[in-house]
Formats: sequence, structure tokens, C-alpha cells
Amino acid sequence: MNETKESGQPIVSLIMPFFNNKELVGKMIDSILANTFEDWELLAIDDGSSEETLAYLSHYTADSRVKIIKRETTPKGAQTCRNLGMAHAQGQYWMFVDSDDYLTPACIGTRVEWIEKRQDLDFMVFPSAVYINDVFEPHAPEDIFGYNVHNDDLKGFARRELPFIVWSNIYRADSLRKAHLLWDTKLLSLQDADYNVHAIMAGLRYEYAYVAPDYGYRIRHSQGSVSAKICTPEHFKSNLYASVKFFKTYQERFGHKYDRFIYEGVLRLYNRVFSNGINKQYAVEMVRIVKKYNRFYGTIMALQVFSTLFLEKILPKKLARQIPMALYLFNLDKRKKNISKRIKPIF
Repeated sequence: MNETKESGQPIVSLIMPFFNNKELVGKMIDSILANTFEDWELLAIDDGSSEETLAYLSHYTADSRVKIIKRETTPKGAQTCRNLGMAHAQGQYWMFVDSDDYLTPACIGTRVEWIEKRQDLDFMVFPSAVYINDVFEPHAPEDIFGYNVHNDDLKGFARRELPFIVWSNIYRADSLRKAHLLWDTKLLSLQDADYNVHAIMAGLRYEYAYVAPDYGYRIRHSQGSVSAKICTPEHFKSNLYASVKFFKTYQERFGHKYDRFIYEGVLRLYNRVFSNGINKQYAVEMVRIVKKYNRFYGTIMALQVFSTLFLEKILPKKLARQIPMALYLFNLDKRKKNISKRIKPIF
């Protein structure tokens, strides 16, 4: 399994955008190098890092499997880098990984072994864990993905509850090429959900692997992370674009079947970006979008938003936001607990 093919092409291409954070990128590459399966290439796509970062990482290219490629095209962003990586990838299978995470030593080999047994599938989904303070935590109850616990994955994605992430998966390269699946460079967040929804909509066949978690999603709180930037005007604009795209994508295929769940996904965004008070202009624009695609749910959201604006005059802003959202927040918490219960027997 570790023997390189006669063509010289690797079996697996790992596509990894990176931007600075040299120590974390180095740790991720170290975890890839530590994998027992050796027939891979790492396409590390530089998104405009400092010379210091590039100098720090340059020694990794002493291993011919590690290739650092500079992004020359625009726009800046992980999606552009992933598209560039796909254009260069030579592997039979592709894995999209993030530059600050962690792979277990068995990760690549296990994924190849499973998908090679399933020639009928276009990709397979593997369970993940979290990586906290450089410690792999396979039994963490939250921030884990890749478990077959949703009754309808498209419903989960519509709700932004993410049954799996792209780094949960190993994809058959020919399947992605035939489906012409590229990353949407207009999205600053929710890229994984968008990519996976379009993979499912394209008819790609997949199943979940029932194995131990093999990928560690790093939990950290830094000013450079996406979660720290979600309240910027650029991310507001991206989230509005994502909401429109989800309504269009689902309605073109399923009519109004998933409208309720997309509305709940908009509420999830709303409650995530507004941890305290709300941005009236952004909130009103979210209402307008929901109402355009479903008048009933748009009217409900309008009542929720304008109730908050009224309550802010007499209550603390966070409480004023939460009260009109109480039923949604209660149901969201209930779903989270139910999902956690369904995951427990897998550990």
C-alpha cells in the first residue's frame, strides 16, 4: 500500500491553503509526514504569507512530496488556493486539509484503504475530533463532524449544522473533475457547506466510515481566525450572498421543501454574528432575503428582528436578541443534545 505507482504519480493529493501562522503550519506538516502511508503529495498553497513564514517552512520541501505553491491569481482566500491546488493535484484521491489542524498517523492510509474497497463511491466521510493545546481529543462532545447522525444531510447543511466538513472526507479526483466542482471564491465563510451541498446535488455517491476519529480540528481563539472576523462588513456581505445561494440552490432542485431549514440556517448565522446587540442594516437585509424566497418565514423573521429592536430600548441588548429567538434557540440546543447522544456509542 505504501509503494509508489510506476507512473510516479502519488495516490493521494493533500491540498492545504496557508497564510502565515508558521508554527501551526509546521505542526500540521509534521503530522502529515508522520503518517504511516507514504504515497502522497502535499500541495501547500501560499495565500500571500510573509517571507519569514516561507523561509521557516522551506526546509519541508527537502521531502519531494511537499510542494509549496504561491497563489498568483485573485481573489485572495482559501477557496482560490484550493482551486489552484486542484489544478496541480496528480493524485487519484484528494483530501482538503486546513493548515492549523492535525492528522493522526493512520489517517491517510485508513482513508485510502476504505475508499479503495468502495469503487461504487465518489467520496467517503470519516469522523473527526478536536485538537486543543496540541492534544488530540477523540472523545470531545462538541465541534466534531463526520458522524452519520443526521437523518437528512441536506437538511443539516441547510440549517448550517454541518454533518461533515471537507477535511472529513477523501474524494475520488475523477469524480470531482467530472462534476466540475470548484470552490466559490465569493464566500469568506461557509465554504465547506457550499462545496459539500453541491457535491451531493451533483449526484456524488458517499457513505460514512465507521472508524476511530482520524482528523483533529484545532480549537483556538485568535484575531486571525475566521470566527474572529465574522462581524466585518466583508463577512456580512458574504453571509448574505451565501443565504441567497442556498435558497436558489435548494429551490431549483426541491422547490420549497427545505425552506424552513434554510431559514433556520439564516437564524443560526444571525445569532452567531450578533452575540450582543444587532446590526440593524444587516438584520433587515437578512429579513429581505428570507422574505424574497419564502414570505411566511420572512415575515416571522421580520417579527423577530423588530421585536429585538423594540426590546433593546428597555432590556440589555443580548437579552433583547435572545427573547424573540427563544423557541429557535431552545430547539437548536435540543438538537445538539440529541446529536451528542447519537454520537456517544461510536466512541
